[in-house]
Amino acid sequence: MTDESKRDYEYVDEYGEFEGHEFVPEEEEDDQFEIDITKRAVAELGAFDGERNSKNQRHGFGKAILPNGDTHEGTYRNDQRHGYGEYKFKNGGRYNGCYKNDLRNGQGVMQYPDKSKYEGHWVDNEKDGNGTFTFSNKDKFSGSWKNNVEHGDGTYSFFKSKVVLKGVWSNGKRVSNFQFYFPTSASSGFTFHGTWDDNENFAGEGYFVFEDSMCMQRGIHVNYNNYGTAGTSGKIGPVWCSNNILPIITGLLPGLPKKKPGLKKSLSSCEKVGEITDPPVIGSVSTSSSRVEMYVLKDDLWTDMDELESCEESDVKQGVNENDIEQL
Repeated sequence: MTDESKRDYEYVDEYGEFEGHEFVPEEEEDDQFEIDITKRAVAELGAFDGERNSKNQRHGFGKAILPNGDTHEGTYRNDQRHGYGEYKFKNGGRYNGCYKNDLRNGQGVMQYPDKSKYEGHWVDNEKDGNGTFTFSNKDKFSGSWKNNVEHGDGTYSFFKSKVVLKGVWSNGKRVSNFQFYFPTSASSGFTFHGTWDDNENFAGEGYFVFEDSMCMQRGIHVNYNNYGTAGTSGKIGPVWCSNNILPIITGLLPGLPKKKPGLKKSLSSCEKVGEITDPPVIGSVSTSSSRVEMYVLKDDLWTDMDELESCEESDVKQGVNENDIEQL
């Protein structure tokens, strides 16, 4: 600062080699100065309000504001999120569920900014195990996941058409046999049984099954990609060909793989409780550097920080000192 009114004395260093002015804030500005320091500390280091162990690590119930503006409220163990917690992303996403060793592990619900949602099992921050993902267009996949993608038995429900696909996925791709159910009314419909090729297209023999008429149509998908008519691109895709109507013979239908019995796992403490109840009373705020869990980085660090914005001057005097603020 260069305002001459704030330069309240001149000095010469003890060797007489330097002469200049040093800024000393006026008395009435002290409180605001401390508030600014607090905000700078939170913006760079984050803040934690909660229980600690004898090593001054976060341990027990607490609330944290992360440097990028995300927040977490839940239980900690030895300075890591561990147990049930609620993590709010600054971009509007939210996770409610279990943590282990600072990562999402166990049952949890992730709500994304685009209104899509995953509810199911997690392993080290990835969707893994049984879970249901509801897309922003309200389509829904329920089934098995591995490494964040569909893997194993699953059901995909189309919201608008009410068509339901049952099948098998491998590393996010549809493979093997499948069943499509097409509703024709609220209580009836027909089913197509078929097989996917390597490009997730219909392949080979298939069957339309009409339960109400007690019959089925057998046919085959023929790939006419290389036989386009004049004026076309030469790519027509698989064409259904059939002239065979049969009574329903379940033994002919391509069946879905039998489901393997799932591993019985013991529930963690946070899965048994399912929510935070009667959180302990928390003392004063102290700053803490935290591991940032984020998938979109935002510039403005102060949106939704209601607790910090409501910090009164008296709280700053009592709760912040030189030992609380880590080096900026």
